[in-house]
Amino acid sequence: MKKALLLLFIGGLLNAQISDLLSNNWYISKMVTSAGVTTNTPVMDMSVPASTFTSAGSSYVFTSRYYNQASFAFGIMPGTTNMIKTAQSCTLLFYNGGNATAVRNYDQKNCDFYINGAYASVYSYVLTTTGTLKTLAITDPSGNKIYYNNTANLGTSDLDLNKKSFEIYPNPVNDVLNINIAEKNVPVKIFDISGKIVLQTVSSDKNFKIDVSSLPTGQYILNIENYTATKFSKN
Repeated sequence: MKKALLLLFIGGLLNAQISDLLSNNWYISKMVTSAGVTTNTPVMDMSVPASTFTSAGSSYVFTSRYYNQASFAFGIMPGTTNMIKTAQSCTLLFYNGGNATAVRNYDQKNCDFYINGAYASVYSYVLTTTGTLKTLAITDPSGNKIYYNNTANLGTSDLDLNKKSFEIYPNPVNDVLNINIAEKNVPVKIFDISGKIVLQTVSSDKNFKIDVSSLPTGQYILNIENYTATKFSKN
């Protein structure tokens, strides 16, 4: 009886995780090789689009998006977080923007991760939750990992805690956002939660203002070059 209840509990947890996978947008944040080498998502001239899961009956498709997109079809082994590969594809667009070498290399690794595994090979996933932040780690048959977050991803390097911080107020904001940083003439971008750039400018002074009155109500991420990105709310 206890064993049956435990299996039922585990099954309920896995079903909840599948629901989380399907209901969230995922933003690629870093890759870690089986040897432990980490590559953070390089910054490119466009925002990173959302990666998504879709359901196809008893199977699923995950589309991992960076510049190109790699699609990975799989079934889930009952009672586990193992993903049994059934098909794959990858687009072949060629990135010619800024930071091109790093972006192209990362883009190729994203495709290779899902393309190189053989039919019926076993991938796996781990989903963790900290407050509203969810982190998804997918492991390929060779032990390499790709990490995703459920927030608009600016590249892990943009969220590096070793970067300088800055002050914003008020938060939430209605019309004008005040920003205090240590320098001027620094690129500034505001992303919505889907990862789309909705406003970009350059800091005019160490203390400057941005008119956000035209932005719809919601959550945003303020990214200032060489500073730790921060969230704010627009009323």
